[in-house]
Amino acid sequence: MNTTYQASITHAKSLYDGFDDVIHDWQHSERVATNALLLADELGFKDKDFLELCALWHDAARTQGFTVGHEEEGALMAQADLLSRGVSADEAVRAYEAIRHHKSSSNPTSIEGKIIRDADKLDIFTVARWQKCAEAGWIEEYVDDLRKTVAAHGKYPAAFTYDYTKQQFEKRLPEFLYYYDSVKDSLPE
Repeated sequence: MNTTYQASITHAKSLYDGFDDVIHDWQHSERVATNALLLADELGFKDKDFLELCALWHDAARTQGFTVGHEEEGALMAQADLLSRGVSADEAVRAYEAIRHHKSSSNPTSIEGKIIRDADKLDIFTVARWQKCAEAGWIEEYVDDLRKTVAAHGKYPAAFTYDYTKQQFEKRLPEFLYYYDSVKDSLPE
């Protein structure tokens, strides 16, 4: 990976210092990057360093207090960071486009955006995400999100762009639902 991307990723990671949202923490962004790279391999997408950079930036605006609209704000943050490091305007816009449409109801226009959106939504159904939430004592705050996730699993896999992501979802769903069944009786009302 080139030093510009490494420096940008280091900056993105530094934004998470002291950030206490265990659902959207740095480890979430790392899992999204891993999902994105696996999908890139499956698709034969070659610019994996750029894809990883964008995946790691995708939720950075949450660290600055943005929840609603964090997709656009994070895209702008990544774009500005890359421009400050001397990347071309075209490359910075490409990063912006890759990040700004990762909301499940969005329709990304670039292949990077489609990959990141799928990779991010796939992480919703990760047992590690919800276990971490419970271990941190945040389950009361996120119990509605967990229940909505269980209820929303019916809209997937159709909501994913790529067949590979759909297959990964189908593999992960039973483990996720098993986890939910094991904890649902202990969840607060």
